[in-house]
Amino acid sequence: MKRDMTKLENIKEEDLNDVNKVNNAPEIDEKPPGDIPQQALDDTRRVKIISPGLLVAKRFFRNKLAIVGLSLLIFMFGFCFLGGWIIPYNQKEVFYKYDFILFDYGTATERVSYENYLLPDSPEIHYSVRHRMNTYISQMGESSLTELAVTDTTEDANAYIVRKLNDEIFTLNYEDIEQVATYQNQLFFADYDTQTDTLSTEEVIGNETLFKSLISAAIPAPMTFSYSGDDFLIRKGSTKNGYKVYKELADGVFEYGGDPLGSEFENALKSNLTNESFLVSGRTFILSSDGLGTYTISEDFGEKVSLFSSTLVFDRYDIEGPDISSAFKLAAFDAIGNNITPFSFEGKTYSLETDLDDGRIIISDTSETDPVPYVKTNTFVVRRYNGEDSLSMDFKQKVNIAVDEMKDNSITKTDFTYYMELLDEEGNPQLDEEGAPVYGESAFIMERKLDNFVLRNYQEKYLIDIYGAPSSQHLLGTDSNGMDVLTRMMYGGRISLIIGFVVIFLSIFLGVIMGGIAGYFGKWIDNLIMRLVDIFYCIPTMPILIIMGALFDSLRIDPYVRIMYLMIMLGVLGWSGIARLVRGQILSLREQEFMLATEATGLKASRRIFRHLVPNVMPQLIVNATMGLGGIILTESTLSFLGLGAKYPLATWGAMINSVSTASAMVAYTYIWIPVGLLICLTVIAFNFVGDGLRDAFDPKMKR
Repeated sequence: MKRDMTKLENIKEEDLNDVNKVNNAPEIDEKPPGDIPQQALDDTRRVKIISPGLLVAKRFFRNKLAIVGLSLLIFMFGFCFLGGWIIPYNQKEVFYKYDFILFDYGTATERVSYENYLLPDSPEIHYSVRHRMNTYISQMGESSLTELAVTDTTEDANAYIVRKLNDEIFTLNYEDIEQVATYQNQLFFADYDTQTDTLSTEEVIGNETLFKSLISAAIPAPMTFSYSGDDFLIRKGSTKNGYKVYKELADGVFEYGGDPLGSEFENALKSNLTNESFLVSGRTFILSSDGLGTYTISEDFGEKVSLFSSTLVFDRYDIEGPDISSAFKLAAFDAIGNNITPFSFEGKTYSLETDLDDGRIIISDTSETDPVPYVKTNTFVVRRYNGEDSLSMDFKQKVNIAVDEMKDNSITKTDFTYYMELLDEEGNPQLDEEGAPVYGESAFIMERKLDNFVLRNYQEKYLIDIYGAPSSQHLLGTDSNGMDVLTRMMYGGRISLIIGFVVIFLSIFLGVIMGGIAGYFGKWIDNLIMRLVDIFYCIPTMPILIIMGALFDSLRIDPYVRIMYLMIMLGVLGWSGIARLVRGQILSLREQEFMLATEATGLKASRRIFRHLVPNVMPQLIVNATMGLGGIILTESTLSFLGLGAKYPLATWGAMINSVSTASAMVAYTYIWIPVGLLICLTVIAFNFVGDGLRDAFDPKMKR
């Protein structure tokens, strides 16, 4: 039976509640859009049961910064892990290019110091003379001398003469003297002491008393006496009262170094014992005495040249021919210095001719009917940069003209072109289809550096594309090793992200185990583990990583193995903070009712910790891990930047920035370090945003 609601006694309390709901309900459109019915906020039909996970997800997705961070992470993972499959390059691929480079082609040096050329049959010249030839020549120039007598620093004080043949050629001459014989006309006979009147001799004397009296009578004058038909000479000895007695030989004794020189020589010698030299049949002999009756006789063959000292160089006309021998240079020096033309050498005849254009001397081979230019003298040494004499005579003359123009105009840099064989990227002559050399105009730049003139030439080379600018093939250019920057950013991001996740996983694994045990068991176990945590807190992480990086460098460890060691070290050194977090949470959870229930049911301690306690700490672990990932990536990037992380050819973001670490490189190659630095910054910020969002979503006190 229906109640009559118009009467007051039929209205109940619940009916008033329904009326209040209707009266207090918000105004709604009379015609709601579509078929969706409008409901009040406190309508019972709106109340739903939401799971904790869904509730956390809703809270997370309401956080705009968390959504931004999550979007950035999705982009980073797609860029690093999917981009490497899309891009056609590999992180280790090196790119090359053809480019014109200016490289050192040759040098031109004016020879101002004299170089010595030693004759093969000359005696050895002491270094005190040989090394001072330039000094002697300078002295002669200052004093306007044409010859200078010099001696070496040996005990014999050998004499030499420096002679000037012309301004560019000097000779060092010596007297060619050869010992041929010795002559002795006095023979040591006895020692006599005036104080003791004793005579020491190995000869037999008939009347020794008479002999000693004759000696005493001859001292101090005339120091000569005769005995038994022989003449004797007395000389002062080495002691105060000592004297030496010599027996004069009437004919003397000759000793020859070779064949005897005959009676004419011996008679001439005996008659010239007081002279320094004598002549026999047009031959000059030099006589020297030791003052004790022994004479040394040497034959003087005249003055000879021991070396040439010259500033001249010889440039070949035929650069494909053999090198100029030292013997030919000596013959040419002699001919030029003494103006001997023609002159012969090894069966060929050569002539000297002065070039009217530059005044240099041309030596031509006149053995055939028509003279063939062989070499040309010069004081400028024009050679390839490696020292080879492989440049043509025309090119050398072109260089000489350019040098003269630079000197006349007082400039230090000039350029010229020369028609020559073109070289390929390997420095070899270019060949056409028929194998013939390819000729063309080649540009040269010559720059003066002190006394040298350096020639540089532009040539096309096949080079590594180092620091290539951004292009359609390489959107971010190439790095210092010629590798694609964009590709290495992708692969480098893989390594950086993998290192971050592995290190965090290892740190959480160790931290959960140690913190769970410490928090659950407490007492001395807790105290022991916490002291271990304190020790790990005190370990200087960065110095240890630097030391280990230097050790890995010295051991030349494989780059992949090096990354594994790096992840292990970072994980082992970073678990202490997580252990303290887990311990603190478990200390507050272990006294709650559900833990008493697990203890009452007889579960093992390991199951209580890891099945019931650790899951309740998981929200804090997720937040800590997410926010710690950014720090790990920064640490890895810092180590790689310092050269202690991943090594070439593996790419990491820190190592890529290290390749442009100098001030000039950072200004010139902004397209390398700015994108890489932006990736590091965005990745770290993204992990921090996601970590902040998860922290707020897991907060149970947050408003619904």
